[in-house]
Amino acid sequence: MSNRLYNWIYFWAGVVFLVLAKLKNILFSYSTPKTFSNSNYERCIDYDIHVVDRWLSHLAMITGQDYNLLEKNVMELGPGSDLGVGLYLLSKGAAGYNAIDVNDLMKDVPIEFYNSFFERLNKLQLRVCTDVLREELQKSKTGEDSKLVYIHKEDFDILSSFGNASIDAIFSQAAFEHFEDFDKMIFQLSQVAKPGALFIAEIDLKTHSRWIREKDPLNIYRFSDWIYNVFRFRGTPNRIRPYQYRKAFEKYGFMNIRVIPQNILSETAFEKVRLNLFSRYRDPKNEMQFLSIFLYAEKGNH
Repeated sequence: MSNRLYNWIYFWAGVVFLVLAKLKNILFSYSTPKTFSNSNYERCIDYDIHVVDRWLSHLAMITGQDYNLLEKNVMELGPGSDLGVGLYLLSKGAAGYNAIDVNDLMKDVPIEFYNSFFERLNKLQLRVCTDVLREELQKSKTGEDSKLVYIHKEDFDILSSFGNASIDAIFSQAAFEHFEDFDKMIFQLSQVAKPGALFIAEIDLKTHSRWIREKDPLNIYRFSDWIYNVFRFRGTPNRIRPYQYRKAFEKYGFMNIRVIPQNILSETAFEKVRLNLFSRYRDPKNEMQFLSIFLYAEKGNH
């Protein structure tokens, strides 16, 4: 297949997927960010534990020492479909877990999932016993004061939810690429973060539609802003690139910012599509070969 035909096919295939994603958003409510069913408890538990362990291992790699969660008040942006991440962080000694999301997926989580989660935690070495975690979960669900705080807010107003200088560490998993007004969001993070607070997030920069993301991972970057915005809906990948995240975090007082690529497109595959990306994304500063990254930053003292 010629390069010209290849790019023509994937341009129009991408348009079809944009249309389908828009229709799906109109016809169906948002269900889960995961690529597997929420009813698969064991896989969901594996996912939650793996996510936290990856955050902590990357923090250790970057800072040169294990990150001690003891007495730390932590936040997760876009926690997804259950509170397993929060429970696991509390089990490791975190003083508090605070999460905020636009979509309220927590109300549908069956107690059987959490029972399975606690059974798994009982097999691990914990700083906090599962009886205490069960109590915190119950208090969270009934609206009592709890170390496990989950806030559903359609305006995603972080500052009004958690207050100034209240957070020691901020985590996020495959959510940053969905935030619309990311400049405002990072400003609010700078307000809720204590001086010296750490931030780490894994960000998926690829096309999200499940078949085409493997065949043509840069597909969403083929389209002009006009075409892309026609099919935009809340949660559409924002097409923000690493250098833009760096600039925004620097602007709002974060320092020691690092971008650590996790998944990189081969040079051969990139050259096949480079000239068929929308003009703005042909500039080398976009680092278009980065398909997923960890983003790390530290809140300055001022």
